[in-house]
Amino acid sequence: MRTSSENSGSRLGDVAFGLLCVVAVAAILLGQVVSLIAFDATGVDRFVPGVVIYAVAPAALMTALPATVAVRRYGRQRAAVITAGVFTAAITASFLTRGFFLIG
Repeated sequence: MRTSSENSGSRLGDVAFGLLCVVAVAAILLGQVVSLIAFDATGVDRFVPGVVIYAVAPAALMTALPATVAVRRYGRQRAAVITAGVFTAAITASFLTRGFFLIG
């Protein structure tokens, strides 16, 4: 049986994980910059559609850390649901902010 101190530690971990998910989605602009630089530096940007560069790749990049933590912290099914939720939020944020990088 868990004691109250163990429950509060668990709740604190859940709050920290939730904050990690929010920060990952909020940092989508950083993911877009990294994606833009990576695709441009390798020259692959000529062959890949812009939606991948500005939306899908940054969302996947920013979802990687929360997904890794979720797999370690929760079961596979719950981690998959959490990862899908973070990815959906990140790709939505990507589509909302991708106009910042379209110059012409």
